[in-house]
Amino acid sequence: MSSRYRVEYHLKTHRKDEFIDWIKGLLATPFVLHAVSHDEEDTEDLTTSQRVKSQYAEILKDIELLISNKIEFDARNFCNDENYLNESSLGRSRLNLLVPSIGTFFTPLPLEKAFLWEDSVKAISARRMVAPSFNDVRRLLNTAQIFHFIRQKRLGDKNGKPLRLVTFDGDVTLYEDGGSLITRNPVIPLIIKLLKANVFVGIVTAAGYDEAKIYERRLGGLLESVHHCRELTWQQKRNLTIMGGESNYLFRYYETAEGNEGDESFNNEDGEETENNQACGFEPIDRSTWILESMSKWDGSDIQATLDFAQKTLKTLKKRLILPPEVTIIRKKRAVGIVPGRVIDPISGEEKVIRLAREQLEEIVLTLQSTLENYPPAKRIQFSCFDGGNDVWCDIGGKNLGIHALQQYYSPENPIDPAQTLHVGDQFAPMGSANDFKARLAGCTLWIASPEETVDALTRLTAD
Repeated sequence: MSSRYRVEYHLKTHRKDEFIDWIKGLLATPFVLHAVSHDEEDTEDLTTSQRVKSQYAEILKDIELLISNKIEFDARNFCNDENYLNESSLGRSRLNLLVPSIGTFFTPLPLEKAFLWEDSVKAISARRMVAPSFNDVRRLLNTAQIFHFIRQKRLGDKNGKPLRLVTFDGDVTLYEDGGSLITRNPVIPLIIKLLKANVFVGIVTAAGYDEAKIYERRLGGLLESVHHCRELTWQQKRNLTIMGGESNYLFRYYETAEGNEGDESFNNEDGEETENNQACGFEPIDRSTWILESMSKWDGSDIQATLDFAQKTLKTLKKRLILPPEVTIIRKKRAVGIVPGRVIDPISGEEKVIRLAREQLEEIVLTLQSTLENYPPAKRIQFSCFDGGNDVWCDIGGKNLGIHALQQYYSPENPIDPAQTLHVGDQFAPMGSANDFKARLAGCTLWIASPEETVDALTRLTAD
């Protein structure tokens, strides 16, 4: 009963990625046709593996060509304005016909080469009992995107489009959910390596604060490492930014002469706060210098009305779902959310965080999303509703706008192309409850499932 429930739950539409599922379906055919008994002779098993491997590679090569065809088709029929921020490219390329919900591809993806690499590491074609899975395809797409940027780096500025901007989500991408970036985190040397290569780095997070102190505490290990890195120039250090609240607050790294001028606190290797006497941190950037023209046209009354309506909806849902009284609704300047409170464990006597059920979180976020989509003031602006793992938020704006703002802010005269942008995040699955999803509209993406995957991807991306 439990297994059947779990399977049926994961088949819900809002949890599926149609493109990945489509690829899975294509790869299932050679798997089924060549599934044989596991006790066959070694020579026969090797022959079967080679045959399956060849057919997997052939299918992925065909998908690779379909993606290239779609890129060419969209280039011929695409209007060069900001519409790509709000909807996928129009038109009916072959891939659009096969996968109606397909979005925009900004670069070709060498899927055949990526599969051969993944197969050499994980022996996907040697499996007889487990077909290529969702995670297999997700990692395959990540590897293909990494291989593309490695090739562009080799081609250089003259012949290619090398990577210029990398953005990251925070929780579950750079550090564990609710954690912070401490100095021993293995992702820090890789971020510094990006900065050394003159790649702009932005942390585009849903955490929305109009003051830098909270960001400085959570990213203390990165701040300290960047500050003490003698291999980075001052300008390269300044290429590190934070876009908070999806697309609402921009902060940029700064530092002054060493001395007792700053009182910033950082996290040491044990995760404990320590005083740091080096004057460095994140300074707020005036909104007028980076905000997109489309965002500047939003009416303040529409923003407040949207947040008011979202807050009212959350109050109704809290009552309807009979959530504990400790669950709190929090209102910020440009966001509103429902978060779990703390209770005393009757057994241990210790304080613990209330855990909301997965079904409760998704009921809240999907209801909030669908309700706001039909609310007139919300239609005149952009907003993002998402499930943060144990809370639900509605933010004004979206990560597509945050990334696009960075593309223009870093290079006003020559905005960074989406084909030279890479966003790394963990929330891409359902459009209504994953705030990284919109990042696909502003650049290339890597869909990871843990900080360890981020480290692995950056290790390959920055390898010499």
